Amino acid sequence: MVRLYTRAGDSGETTCMLLRRRIRKDHPLIEALGTIDEANSFIGLARATAREELEKGLAERLVSDLEYLQRLLFRVGFTFSGKSGLVGEDDVARLEEMADSYMEGVDLRLFILPSGTRTSASLHVARSVVRRAERAIIRAFSTPEGQEVPDREAILRVVNRMSDALFAMAAHVTVKTVGLEYVSI
Repeated sequence: MVRLYTRAGDSGETTCMLLRRRIRKDHPLIEALGTIDEANSFIGLARATAREELEKGLAERLVSDLEYLQRLLFRVGFTFSGKSGLVGEDDVARLEEMADSYMEGVDLRLFILPSGTRTSASLHVARSVVRRAERAIIRAFSTPEGQEVPDREAILRVVNRMSDALFAMAAHVTVKTVGLEYVSI
């Protein structure tokens, strides 16, 4: 049996693979990794909801694209351990193509309410958590230890485009199911 607990983190510290030493769990590097993990979980929730709720054609494409996002977030996280070359411009281009594809047929005249179906609402939650992860990553990169993370610019571009792709997915699902609700100011 594999035990999930090691008791090594009971003191509020964890091992940072990048620094090869233990650091506090509230260090910006660990906070960024935790928020990336949270974003990945919310994308997983959107995948599960899409499988249950959407018609087959729309669900298959969306589920496949969301799986790509989850795997990409793992690569972003692994980069925080010092591994370079796991994210790059190919990922940025794919995310841009994905966002453009989902935005076809979406009329954005005003701000939209993040609602719609369970799937579109969960995509909006995932998008907002990815945005929070982006802010946490920026804070982490501003620390001396964060300067050691490889491919920082690529990470920021990937995470920024990922939130765009998630917004586009949410808007697309809403248009295809219940229609967008606009916010007038």
